[in-house]
Amino acid sequence: MGLVDEVARKAAVLWVAAPGRDPVPAWPVWRDGATYLLTGPGEQALPGLADATECTVTARSADTGGRVAAWRAAVAPVERDSDEWRQLVPALTAGRLNGHPDWTTAVVLRLTPVA
Repeated sequence: MGLVDEVARKAAVLWVAAPGRDPVPAWPVWRDGATYLLTGPGEQALPGLADATECTVTARSADTGGRVAAWRAAVAPVERDSDEWRQLVPALTAGRLNGHPDWTTAVVLRLTPVA
């Protein structure tokens, strides 16, 4: 998983597809071997992902748009107000261009690469 770790850590955008859905761009935070995504009302739309147990993640070249790497990932929600949640909030907030998420309705998903 060394390539996935390196690519995902550097990616500003990843393309994520829940089963049976088209890939959509997602703005990630990479931490401790997993990609974290923020979704929910007023946030990035990730159709079908919150209900999925697995998805496909694709990293594309910023220069050419070509696929650099693709992998399957297990999808799991991060429990609201858990230690993991509290550690991610600053990183997810900092990654936004403007505004602050409504943390009362926000959903944080952990995408962990699977072999």
